[in-house]
Amino acid sequence: MKSLLGLFALLGVFALVVGMAFVIWLGPTIFPSTIRPPRGAIAAGDLETTTIGVYLYSGQDVHSPAAMKLGRVGARWTRLWFSWHWIEPARTEPPTYLWTWTDEAILAARQAGLEPIFLLGGNAAWASDTFCGPIHPRFEADFQRFLRDAVRRYSAPPYRVKLWEIYNEPDSVFGPQGYCFGTRGHLYPQTLRLAYEAIKEADPQAKVLFGGISYDFFTNEGGRFDPAFLDDALAAGAGPYFDIFAFHYYPAFAERWNAFGPGVAGKAAYLRQELARYGLEKPLALTEIGRPTRGPATDPASYDEIATARFVAPALALAKAADIAPIIWFTAVDKPAEPYDYGLLDASYRPEPSFFAYKAVLPALQGATYVGEWPVEGSGSALRFRKADVEVIVAWAHETEAVLTLKTARVRLVDRKDQARILYDGGSEDLDGRSDGHLRLRLTVDPIILWPL
Repeated sequence: MKSLLGLFALLGVFALVVGMAFVIWLGPTIFPSTIRPPRGAIAAGDLETTTIGVYLYSGQDVHSPAAMKLGRVGARWTRLWFSWHWIEPARTEPPTYLWTWTDEAILAARQAGLEPIFLLGGNAAWASDTFCGPIHPRFEADFQRFLRDAVRRYSAPPYRVKLWEIYNEPDSVFGPQGYCFGTRGHLYPQTLRLAYEAIKEADPQAKVLFGGISYDFFTNEGGRFDPAFLDDALAAGAGPYFDIFAFHYYPAFAERWNAFGPGVAGKAAYLRQELARYGLEKPLALTEIGRPTRGPATDPASYDEIATARFVAPALALAKAADIAPIIWFTAVDKPAEPYDYGLLDASYRPEPSFFAYKAVLPALQGATYVGEWPVEGSGSALRFRKADVEVIVAWAHETEAVLTLKTARVRLVDRKDQARILYDGGSEDLDGRSDGHLRLRLTVDPIILWPL
């Protein structure tokens, strides 16, 4: 899906989730919120607070300087793709597992300070007609045995994996046999049930994720994802066999969801409605969110490093406010073979502008709890989070400038380049120019972060 996102223009729809982000101490006043407040913690690691992470490809990336660099700046989760075929390429009795490569990848994530999500990305070639799709009935017992053995191995120290995601974008339709389940959504619950039962038998405390669905770029609009997949899977009984519902969000498709809420919060609200239609209330996970910094010359859409850097803080704050966990930025590192660059670091592991924006906002959101909105004059948003003994705000202007008034004498400003300075009530950046206990700040499209002093 990522390589095709450029088919859709980002102009206009992106403005709802970009702009000026900042963080600041406030008094205790709580304002009504249009974004769903937190419903409580998910018992898997410290998922309820340190929710934000980054996607690392399980091969080179997880062993590269990228993992350590992102761990040091505060990323706490990573999503790692593994294939059953990599571990059990041939069927033998008893089974022969090639664990070494997977062991090393998970340990590398752990050493970087990242909590691994085990993404079961593909099937053994001998067990299915497709890389991602239904298992042949005669090999279902093998599938369950593999998962039980994998969970027993990786739920224990030193690996301690607690989240298991069953396929990537299972709503994909690609080729005559189907890349994943796609138009065969009614078959996904059977595979999900097999996985759920095996995982829970091996580790009752593990959490099973419904495979992160695209739910965008639909086949009836020229795309590659089946719009009926989710309804087909839920109608066929998927509900009892997952703990967390995972989905993906890219701003190229924001217009579809803006009627339900701003940015990623709109898509989350819609998906909660869909789950509720089947009597389900499940926590949501965002296992991919990102925006390209560069695209191919053949793509007429506009991409640039600064626009992506401006997207980071509002996107992550909206996801956090919408009670989504974990939230995985796609991706850590640009891939030379890919037509679009999504990385916080380029292919040589040099930071992109988005890396500094990511680094700046993480301290505001990790370990914080969303408590409501703060009023903004003009076109803008301000989301309040409580962290330890202070309250923080992430705020941004939309298409035009906006103004935010705060009860404070001074704050520490960190801009999107992760550079800092101090602002004072009555100083040059206070719009009213008076030392009166109120700091009036102009919100523009360039993000800033402010901390209490």
